[in-house]
Amino acid sequence: MTTDVSPRRRPSRRGEGERLKGEIVAAAAALLQETGDLSTLSLRAVARKVGIATTSIYLHFEDLHALVRAVKNHWLDMLVEEVEAAATTAGLDPWARVRAIAHAYVDAGMNDPARYQVLFQSELVRMPPGDTYLGSRAYDTVLERVRQAVPPDVDANMLTVQFWCSLHGTVMLRQSRPNFPWPDLNGQVDDLVDRLSPHGV
Repeated sequence: MTTDVSPRRRPSRRGEGERLKGEIVAAAAALLQETGDLSTLSLRAVARKVGIATTSIYLHFEDLHALVRAVKNHWLDMLVEEVEAAATTAGLDPWARVRAIAHAYVDAGMNDPARYQVLFQSELVRMPPGDTYLGSRAYDTVLERVRQAVPPDVDANMLTVQFWCSLHGTVMLRQSRPNFPWPDLNGQVDDLVDRLSPHGV
């Protein structure tokens, strides 16, 4: 019988604390990616995967909530990179960039359902004082792209919220109702972007 236990890690040398912190986040992310379920994660399981004592995690994270928050922030940063890469590849037309972002978001959710589950369908985690919500950088990145694409008299914030709600609904419903006769995904996303654009279809 085999178990997924990493060998005991040697003690960190001076200056290696940040590396260990990154390994802890990576281990927690790997465990969550297997299940997509926050209730299966524990500090003990993370410590076992890294090869350290559970108490060593407390040198970097005050509790499980803080570690989950770090994983979510890491994955949200990845999502920003993905949508920005798609926008850049789409060329100079601002609305083509918005369309590319929509496709990148949906693709990220459909291709990595465990990550999407943890990010947007799992229980919330406690936020530090002064922070209101996770993902502000991701939202602001898309909002700026929408602002570049719409006339000044269009409420870009409202439009971005509507985009997000619609794209999230597309991912969530396709994952939870796979037997529904869905239209082609790319065609559905294109149609959604057209309908939510200031010019309509």
